Amino acid sequence: MMRKTLLAAVLLGLSATPALANDNAMIQAADDALAAAFNRGDAAAVGAMYAPDATMLPSDNKLYKGADITTWWTGAATAITNLKFTVLNTERLAPTYIREISRVEYDTKGDKPVHANVTAVVVYKLVGGKWMLWTDIFH
Repeated sequence: MMRKTLLAAVLLGLSATPALANDNAMIQAADDALAAAFNRGDAAAVGAMYAPDATMLPSDNKLYKGADITTWWTGAATAITNLKFTVLNTERLAPTYIREISRVEYDTKGDKPVHANVTAVVVYKLVGGKWMLWTDIFH
C-alpha cells in the first residue's frame, strides 16, 4: 500500500511540473494583455481582468475592491502612459493561486514627464478556468 501511495505521489508531481514551468510565460501574457488594454485606454477591460473578490492596493495607500478598481485605472489613464510589466518571478501557492513579483514601468504625463520603475506583488486566482488578478499591490 505504501509503495502504491508513493508511486501515485511521484506521478502526480511529475505530471504537475510542465504546467508549473509555464507559469512565468502564462502570467507574462496576462500582464501584457493588461498593459495593452490600459495603453489603448480601455480601463473597463483592465477592470474585467480582476476577480470579482479582488483587492488592489496601489501607492496611494487606499484599498480598492470591485468597481472601484476600474475607476482607479480610469483615473490612472489621465496621469500615466506606456505601461509595461516584466515578470521577475512566479510561485505556485496552490493549484488555483500564483504569486507574481514584477517590475512595472510607465511614463507620467504632464509638463515634466518622469519614467517610473516600481515593483508589484500580485496573486492571480483561477476563476472559471481563467487566471484573474486577485490581490494587486504596487508601489
